[in-house]
Amino acid sequence: MKIAGVVLAGGLSSRMGQDKATLLLQQKTLLTRNVELLNMLNLNAVLVSGDYTGFQCIQDNYHSLGPLGGIQASSQVLIDGYDAMLIIPVDMPLLSIKECEYLLQQFKKYPQGVFYEQVTFPMILPLSSKLTKYLSEALASPHNKQRSLYRLLKTLKLQAINYQAKSHFRFKNSNTPEEWADCLTLFNTLQRSKEL
Repeated sequence: MKIAGVVLAGGLSSRMGQDKATLLLQQKTLLTRNVELLNMLNLNAVLVSGDYTGFQCIQDNYHSLGPLGGIQASSQVLIDGYDAMLIIPVDMPLLSIKECEYLLQQFKKYPQGVFYEQVTFPMILPLSSKLTKYLSEALASPHNKQRSLYRLLKTLKLQAINYQAKSHFRFKNSNTPEEWADCLTLFNTLQRSKEL
C-alpha cells in the first residue's frame, strides 16, 4: 500500500495574525518540523498543501475553504499514484512520531480510514472515487456545514481511534497567539522533563 504524507499548511492563519507555517520552534519552522516528522515514517512521499519554497507543494483549487480545500487538492494530485494520505496540520507543534505510527498500525485494521477521536487530525484517508465525489460536492456547496471535517468523517465512515488521556496534549493546535504561547510553555516543560 502506498501512503503519502500531507502537511496541511494552506490556511489563512487569520486568528494567529501571521503564517503559522513559519512560526519557529527550536530554530525550525513548524512546516519544516512537520515535514521532517512525516519523513521519519518511511511513507512513499511527503507533500505540503500550500505554497512554500523548498517543499513539494500542492496548491488549493478552492481558496479560503479551510482544510477540505487542501484535502481536495491533495487527493486530486495523489489519487492516481497512492492508496491513502496521512494528513497532519501544520499547527500541531507537539505531535510526535508515536501518534502517527499508531495511526498507521490502526489503518491496517480499519482500511476505511482512521482518525483520533475528538481531535480529527492526524487522519489517514483512503484515496477513492467516493472521496473525490464527496469533496467535489462539499466544496461546490454554498453551505458551510457541508464543508465540515466532521461531516467528511461521518460520511466516509472513518474509524475513530481512542488515545490515552495522558497524550491529549500532543494534539493541541496553535491557532492564536495565546494558544501558541501555551504550546511553547508546554514544549519547554516537556523538554525539561525529557518527555518529548
